Amino acid sequence: MNMYEKLDLNALISAVGDHDDEAFVELVKRYSPLMNKVISGFADTSLSPDDLFAEATVALHSAALHFDHKRQGITFGLFARICIHRRLIDHLRREEVSPDIVDMDVEVVEAKEQIAEELALRERIESLLSGAKRELSDYEYKVLMLHIQGFKTAAIAEKLGKNAKSVDNAKARIFRRLRELYGSEEI
Repeated sequence: MNMYEKLDLNALISAVGDHDDEAFVELVKRYSPLMNKVISGFADTSLSPDDLFAEATVALHSAALHFDHKRQGITFGLFARICIHRRLIDHLRREEVSPDIVDMDVEVVEAKEQIAEELALRERIESLLSGAKRELSDYEYKVLMLHIQGFKTAAIAEKLGKNAKSVDNAKARIFRRLRELYGSEEI
């Protein structure tokens, strides 16, 4: 038995957020039945089961990174299910396949509007972070991620082994570059 089998879900998700690959393997083990259930709704498509499972795995990872366990009204299982379903639909759209896909189960309908808004916001944030990762240097991206997590300049400098002036300069470059890319209303 590995140490991750004993972790509660929030601790496991936190470990995945810390880029712990073994924790993610355990999360996939725990959520494979859910992933397979969602995937079964896409069996009549041109995608192979391996492709569907790979996309579902990416969606599960994204769900773990973006799940807010403090927010009431949505469990991780429901959030992961929605993320997986949306990713598979998006993948099918990219493949220009238009299967007759039945929407989510009835249990989702009640919270659908709130969840849709939250997912849209999270997708926008994910898109902005993806663009930032492409456009910023590794150092600038690390500074941005720590800044987003609420760390102050001195704490960022200490974590990265740099001086505060270097971090301040990096922040200025980051925000200037992001404003150039996305405009001031986006960031």
